[in-house]
Amino acid sequence: MLFCLIHVLIHVFWWRIGGKVFEILARLRAFLPYFLTYLIYSVTFPVGRKDKISIATKYLSNRHFLNEVSVEGKMNSKFQFRLGNYDLYAAQIIRTGNCITLLSTPLTITEDSFWSPNHFEYLVKYVFWTFNRSFLLKLLGGLEKQPPAILVLYRELLLEYPAAYREPAPADADEELRFCYMKNGNMKKDAKFRLMYSLDEQNRSAFLKAVEKGIAGGVSSSFSEPVPSPIDDSAGPEEISPLDFLQLVRPMNGSSEETIRFITNKTQQAGYKFSPFTPVKRLANGKNPYGFNGAAAAMIYHFQQLGYIDKEYVFVDVFKAYLKYSQNTVGKLSTFLANYREDNQFRKYLSNLKDLEISKLP
Repeated sequence: MLFCLIHVLIHVFWWRIGGKVFEILARLRAFLPYFLTYLIYSVTFPVGRKDKISIATKYLSNRHFLNEVSVEGKMNSKFQFRLGNYDLYAAQIIRTGNCITLLSTPLTITEDSFWSPNHFEYLVKYVFWTFNRSFLLKLLGGLEKQPPAILVLYRELLLEYPAAYREPAPADADEELRFCYMKNGNMKKDAKFRLMYSLDEQNRSAFLKAVEKGIAGGVSSSFSEPVPSPIDDSAGPEEISPLDFLQLVRPMNGSSEETIRFITNKTQQAGYKFSPFTPVKRLANGKNPYGFNGAAAAMIYHFQQLGYIDKEYVFVDVFKAYLKYSQNTVGKLSTFLANYREDNQFRKYLSNLKDLEISKLP
């Protein structure tokens, strides 16, 4: 009798509550991948308590740890993403010729949207340009249709953002964007994402070179190297900056000159063979010593990134102000500034400076 009563009660319980139990379990099962994603990221990329970013924002950002940006409608399977294999998912996106963002906003790139300034500013700031060569050539083919004002704007944006998520994060960045900067900082240290960063840099550099040609009136969608021309180390009026370099240098111990001395000392430790803030001794043919241009650019670039030079100004304007202050010139300055990141001496001395592990200026 008691057994029958228990049996009836079990059936009643299952009829009334069992369906809801299954529903709850199903929902938990659907949530599990995102919970595991958050757990894996928290262990792999620990974030301190001082970030003041809510759990909800972290969950949203981790749910879209890497977000595929479709190029002309192409999309990939998210199988590897759901397994937490973010590096394999990034490689899959790159193979397809699509782009990558760390934000959760869905996005599609087309030739028309790329040439829309409103879209371009977002793309240059928050999207890794991992599209393929074919799409790059298609974009460059549209250069000649663009008015000069658009090309100048694009040039300035590319010079200001040579890479996606350029440090530091904007002061008015929302929680999700700040957390994306944290993700980006950790991903840079992971060799598995090296292809993503290098391809982004290559595409931006190639596009910038084409834009520079467009501004100069020589639009071309090819990748051919420019024909060498005689070097003239005299600066034209348009290449002389109206800015005062000392006003751009942030003071140490209340003195900009102290900052200059600090930077000079660090350049000597990095193997510089000249004093960067005095007129360099020219060669017999009137040219700068080999490596001077790239080394000087590396110094300005690195110390501006570290906060020793005001970041409110783009690199181009700061470098011109530096040349005026140091009483030096660079032949074909506009051409050099359009291609300085590809200069071997720039890369060499930038690497030397980074090896010193100089602290950022608060």
